[in-house]
Amino acid sequence: MGDYLATRLLTPLSLQHLIRRTVTDSQLFFAFKSLIALAGVLIPGLLFGHFNESVVLSLGVVAGAIAETDSSIRGRLKNLAMTIGCFLLATFSVELLKPYPWLFGLGIFSSTFIFVMVSALGKRYASISLAALLVAIYTMLGMHTTPNLWFQPLFLTSGALWYGLISLLWLWFFPHKTVHEQLAQLCFTLSHYLREKSRFFPIEPQEVREIRHNLAQLHVPLVHARHELFDTLKSRRRSRDPEFLALIEQYNKLLEIHERAIASHYPYARLNEVASKTALIAGFKEVLTQLGEACYQLGRAILTHQAYQHSAGLNWAISALDDQLQLAHQKGDYPSELHQPLRLLWRNLEQINQRLQQFQSLSEQTSPLEIKLGDIRSHDSSLPLLKLLRRYFSIDSLQFRHAIRMGLCLVAGYGILELFHLEKGYWILLTCLFVCQPSYSATRARLLQRMSGTVTGLILGLPLLYFAPTIQLQLVIMALCAFLFFTQLRNHYSIAVIFITLFVVFAFNILGNEGYQIMLPRLADTIIGSLLSFAVVTLLWPDWQMRQLPKLLSHSLTANACYLHAVMRDGNAWLHSCSHRAHLADNEVAKAWQQMLIEPGSCPKEVQLCYRLSVSNHALLSYIAALAVHIHPESRALPGLLRAQADRIEIMLKQAAASVQALNPGEQEQIQTQSIIAEQSQTEQDIFGYQLQLIENQSRKILALAQTLGAEHLEFASMEVSR
Repeated sequence: MGDYLATRLLTPLSLQHLIRRTVTDSQLFFAFKSLIALAGVLIPGLLFGHFNESVVLSLGVVAGAIAETDSSIRGRLKNLAMTIGCFLLATFSVELLKPYPWLFGLGIFSSTFIFVMVSALGKRYASISLAALLVAIYTMLGMHTTPNLWFQPLFLTSGALWYGLISLLWLWFFPHKTVHEQLAQLCFTLSHYLREKSRFFPIEPQEVREIRHNLAQLHVPLVHARHELFDTLKSRRRSRDPEFLALIEQYNKLLEIHERAIASHYPYARLNEVASKTALIAGFKEVLTQLGEACYQLGRAILTHQAYQHSAGLNWAISALDDQLQLAHQKGDYPSELHQPLRLLWRNLEQINQRLQQFQSLSEQTSPLEIKLGDIRSHDSSLPLLKLLRRYFSIDSLQFRHAIRMGLCLVAGYGILELFHLEKGYWILLTCLFVCQPSYSATRARLLQRMSGTVTGLILGLPLLYFAPTIQLQLVIMALCAFLFFTQLRNHYSIAVIFITLFVVFAFNILGNEGYQIMLPRLADTIIGSLLSFAVVTLLWPDWQMRQLPKLLSHSLTANACYLHAVMRDGNAWLHSCSHRAHLADNEVAKAWQQMLIEPGSCPKEVQLCYRLSVSNHALLSYIAALAVHIHPESRALPGLLRAQADRIEIMLKQAAASVQALNPGEQEQIQTQSIIAEQSQTEQDIFGYQLQLIENQSRKILALAQTLGAEHLEFASMEVSR
C-alpha cells in the first residue's frame, strides 16, 4: 500500500499538479518573489564578506514588500517612487533628530500622525505609510551600529528599491496573476455562501435567525473579495489586453451570480411549513449544494489556469427540479399562491447555473458591462485627495483619533526607553506600531497574536543560534525565515510573527553580535509595547462598536433605501453602483457586530437588539436583491400603485435610519399597508408586488427594532449625563 501511494504521488500528473498548485498559490508566489529579492542582497554579502550591508539591505527588502500594493506597471512605478521618497524622509529624520530627544519625540508624533492620516486616502497610501514607520523604527534599532549618517538611509532604501525592481519584473511576466487569484477567491466565498444557504431546505422556525446570522457573517469575506477585485481591475482599466478584457467579463458574470446568490424570494420557514410533504424542499437543497460545489470548482479552474468543466449532473438537477415543481403544482401539493415565488426561486437558481455554464466558453472580446468599472465610486473616491484628507481632520473622525492615539503611543514608548535609559528599547515602538489598531477588538486580537508569536520565536531562537554559529549559516536562516514570514503574513499573523522574530534576532546578532543579549529585553519590550497599546486604545477615545453600530446601521438602511429606489426607477449603471454601496454598508454592520461581541461593558439588551437589527438588515438586502435580479429595464414603467408602495418603503427605511441613531425615537408615521398580491399571482407586475410586500414587511420589522434601539440609546445617554 505504501509503495502504491509513493508511486501515485510521483507520477508525472501528480508532480505537474503539485508544481501548478505551488506556482498558483498566492502566498507562496508572494514569498518566492521576496526570497529572490533577499537572495539578491544576501548572496553578495556571503561571497564578499559585507555582512552588515547585506543585513540592512534585507531589512529594506522586507519593508519594501510590506509597502507593496497591487497595481499596473505604471501604478507600481508611481508607488515605488513614493515608497523610496517616504523611506528617505523617515530614515534621515531619525538620523538627524536623534541627538535632540525633545525634537525627536516631537518628530515621532508628527510623522506618525501624518502617515496615519495619509493612510486614510486608500490602501496604497496605508501600506506605504506603515512601511515608512517601520523603516523609521528599523533605523532607530540600528543606530548604535551604523558607521555614518548615510549608511542606513542608503542601504534601507536601496533594499526597498531592489525589491521594487524585482516586483516590476515579476509583474511583467505575470501581469494578471493577482486578478486570477482574486476571481478565484470570489468563487470560493460564493461557494461557502451558497452551501450555507442550502441549510434553509429544510429548516425549523427557530433556526432561521441563526442561518441569517451565519449568512450575514459569510457575506463579509464575500463582499471583501468583490471589492478587492474591483480595486484591482480599476487600477488596470486602461489595459486592452484580450486576456484582461476576458477577466473583466468573468468579473461581471460573478457579480450577477453574487446578486442572485443572496436573493431571497420567500420566508423560508413558512415555505417548509406548507411544502414540507413534497420532494421540492430536498430538490432545492440539492441544487443549492451543487451550485456551491460548481462555484468552488470554477475557482480552482481560474486559480490553476485550467478550463472549467461544468457539471452535467447540475444541469440534470435543475431540469428535474423544474419537472418536480410543475408536477407538484398540478397535483396541488402546496397552496397555489406559493407557485409564483417557487418559480422565481427556481428561475433564479437556473440563471446562476446558466452563468456558470458560460464560463466554459468565454469570449475574449470586450464585455459590454466593462463600463461598470467606471461607474462604481464610493462617496469619497470622487473627491480630490486634499479635500478628502481635510474631511478627516475632526475630533469626531475615527481616523483622526487613531492618528493621535498612535502618535501618543509611540511617543510614550520613546519616553519609557529614555526615562529608563533602555539603549535597545526601540522594540517597544515596533510593538506599538503593529499592536495599536483603530478598534479595541482588533488591538486585543493583535496583542495576543504578537505576544504568542514573539515568545515562540524567542524560544526557538535560542537553540537555532547555538546550532548556527557561523554568519553564513545565519544569513541562510534569515532568508528562510523571511520566506516563511511572507507565506503566513496575510492569513496567520501569529505564525508570521514567529518567523519575523527569528529574522530580526539573527539580523541584529550579525550586526552587533547580540542575538542572545536581546532576547530577554525583546520579550520585555514586547510586553511593554503591547500593554501600552492596549491602554491607549482602551482609555483614549475608545471606539466601542456599541457606539458605532447605530451609525453604521443607519448608513446601511439608507443605502438599502437608495438601492430600492434604483431598482424601481433608475438605469442599470446607477443600480450597479447603489448595489455595491448597499453591500459594503451591510458588510460594515456585520464586521462591527463581530467586534462588539468581545468588547467589555456591553449592555445585553442592546447587544440583542443590535444582533436582531443586523440580521434583519441583511435579510432586507436579500429581498431587494431578489427584486433587482428579476426586474428588467423595460419593466420599470410600473403602475403607480407599485411605485407608491416603493415610496412608502423608502420613507420607512429612512425613518428607521434616523430612529436607530435616536434622532426621532418614538415617532412613527402611520403608513397603511395596501397589499397588491392576488391569490394566484401570475403577471410580472404581481410578482414585483409580492416581492415589494416582503420588503415592506421586513422594513416595518426593522423600523420597530430601530425605534426600540433609539429609545435605549437615549436612556443610556441620560444616565451618563446624570452621573
